[in-house]
Amino acid sequence: MHHTSEKMADFIADRIEFLTFLASVSALMALLTGMEGERALAFTALNLPIGLLLLVGLGLLSPLAFHWRLLGTTLLLTGAALTVMGLGASWITPIAVWCVYGLMGLEVMWQARANQLRLATR
Repeated sequence: MHHTSEKMADFIADRIEFLTFLASVSALMALLTGMEGERALAFTALNLPIGLLLLVGLGLLSPLAFHWRLLGTTLLLTGAALTVMGLGASWITPIAVWCVYGLMGLEVMWQARANQLRLATR
Protein backbone atom coordinates (compact mmCIF):
# COMPACT_ATOMS: atom_id res chain seq x y z
CA MET A 1 0.00 0.00 0.00
CA HIS A 2 2.83 2.39 0.85
CA HIS A 3 4.46 1.74 -2.53
CA THR A 4 1.22 2.61 -4.38
CA SER A 5 0.78 5.89 -2.54
CA GLU A 6 4.42 6.74 -3.24
CA LYS A 7 3.91 6.12 -6.97
CA MET A 8 0.77 8.26 -6.93
CA ALA A 9 2.60 11.08 -5.15
CA ASP A 10 5.38 10.92 -7.78
CA PHE A 11 2.80 10.96 -10.57
CA ILE A 12 1.02 14.03 -9.14
CA ALA A 13 4.32 15.80 -8.48
CA ASP A 14 5.40 15.28 -12.10
CA ARG A 15 2.14 16.78 -13.37
CA ILE A 16 2.33 19.77 -11.02
CA GLU A 17 5.93 20.29 -12.12
CA PHE A 18 4.82 20.24 -15.77
CA LEU A 19 2.13 22.88 -15.21
CA THR A 20 4.42 25.02 -13.08
CA PHE A 21 7.05 24.88 -15.80
CA LEU A 22 4.43 25.83 -18.40
CA ALA A 23 3.26 28.83 -16.36
CA SER A 24 6.81 30.00 -15.68
CA VAL A 25 7.95 29.65 -19.27
CA SER A 26 4.77 31.35 -20.53
CA ALA A 27 5.29 34.34 -18.27
CA LEU A 28 8.98 34.56 -19.10
CA MET A 29 8.45 34.34 -22.86
CA ALA A 30 5.63 36.87 -22.72
CA LEU A 31 7.86 39.36 -20.96
CA LEU A 32 10.92 38.63 -23.12
CA THR A 33 8.93 39.19 -26.31
CA GLY A 34 7.55 42.53 -25.17
CA MET A 35 4.08 41.70 -23.88
CA GLU A 36 3.27 43.89 -20.91
CA GLY A 37 1.14 43.49 -17.80
CA GLU A 38 -2.32 42.22 -18.63
CA ARG A 39 -1.26 40.73 -21.97
CA ALA A 40 1.53 38.71 -20.33
CA LEU A 41 -0.90 37.51 -17.66
CA ALA A 42 -3.54 36.67 -20.29
CA PHE A 43 -0.94 34.78 -22.33
CA THR A 44 0.02 32.73 -19.27
CA ALA A 45 -3.62 32.10 -18.38
CA LEU A 46 -4.38 31.03 -21.96
CA ASN A 47 -1.61 28.45 -21.91
CA LEU A 48 -2.68 26.70 -18.69
CA PRO A 49 -5.88 25.00 -19.92
CA ILE A 50 -4.08 24.08 -23.13
CA GLY A 51 -1.37 22.55 -20.93
CA LEU A 52 -3.97 20.47 -19.09
CA LEU A 53 -5.28 19.16 -22.40
CA LEU A 54 -1.70 18.47 -23.44
CA LEU A 55 -1.20 16.39 -20.28
CA VAL A 56 -4.33 14.38 -21.04
CA GLY A 57 -3.13 13.79 -24.61
CA LEU A 58 0.31 12.72 -23.41
CA GLY A 59 -1.34 10.32 -20.98
CA LEU A 60 -3.37 8.80 -23.79
CA LEU A 61 -0.21 8.38 -25.89
CA SER A 62 1.82 6.73 -23.11
CA PRO A 63 0.91 3.08 -23.88
CA LEU A 64 1.88 3.44 -27.56
CA ALA A 65 5.18 2.42 -29.12
CA PHE A 66 7.95 5.03 -29.07
CA HIS A 67 7.64 6.08 -32.72
CA TRP A 68 3.90 6.66 -32.35
CA ARG A 69 4.38 8.58 -29.10
CA LEU A 70 6.99 10.78 -30.78
CA LEU A 71 4.66 11.53 -33.69
CA GLY A 72 1.67 12.07 -31.39
CA THR A 73 3.65 14.33 -29.05
CA THR A 74 4.85 16.43 -31.97
CA LEU A 75 1.29 16.77 -33.26
CA LEU A 76 -0.02 17.62 -29.78
CA LEU A 77 2.59 20.33 -29.24
CA THR A 78 2.04 21.80 -32.70
CA GLY A 79 -1.73 21.70 -32.23
CA ALA A 80 -1.43 23.36 -28.83
CA ALA A 81 0.72 26.17 -30.25
CA LEU A 82 -1.66 26.73 -33.16
CA THR A 83 -4.64 26.73 -30.79
CA VAL A 84 -3.04 29.36 -28.57
CA MET A 85 -2.25 31.52 -31.60
CA GLY A 86 -5.80 31.13 -32.88
CA LEU A 87 -7.37 31.99 -29.54
CA GLY A 88 -5.01 34.88 -28.87
CA ALA A 89 -5.56 36.48 -32.27
CA SER A 90 -3.60 39.66 -32.94
CA TRP A 91 -2.18 40.34 -29.48
CA ILE A 92 -0.20 37.09 -29.30
CA THR A 93 3.45 37.20 -30.33
CA PRO A 94 4.03 34.05 -32.43
CA ILE A 95 7.66 33.70 -31.38
CA ALA A 96 6.57 33.54 -27.73
CA VAL A 97 4.11 30.75 -28.52
CA TRP A 98 6.63 28.68 -30.48
CA CYS A 99 9.29 29.17 -27.80
CA VAL A 100 6.88 28.06 -25.07
CA TYR A 101 5.82 24.90 -26.86
CA GLY A 102 9.36 24.16 -28.03
CA LEU A 103 10.47 24.31 -24.40
CA MET A 104 7.49 22.16 -23.43
CA GLY A 105 8.72 19.56 -25.93
CA LEU A 106 12.11 19.61 -24.22
CA GLU A 107 10.37 19.20 -20.86
CA VAL A 108 8.42 16.18 -22.16
CA MET A 109 11.69 14.62 -23.35
CA TRP A 110 13.35 15.40 -20.02
CA GLN A 111 10.52 13.79 -18.06
CA ALA A 112 10.63 10.71 -20.30
CA ARG A 113 14.38 10.46 -19.70
CA ALA A 114 13.92 10.87 -15.95
CA ASN A 115 11.28 8.12 -15.93
CA GLN A 116 13.61 5.76 -17.81
CA LEU A 117 16.42 6.47 -15.35
CA ARG A 118 14.06 5.87 -12.43
CA LEU A 119 13.00 2.52 -13.91
CA ALA A 120 16.60 1.52 -14.63
CA THR A 121 17.70 2.12 -11.03
CA ARG A 122 14.95 0.01 -9.50
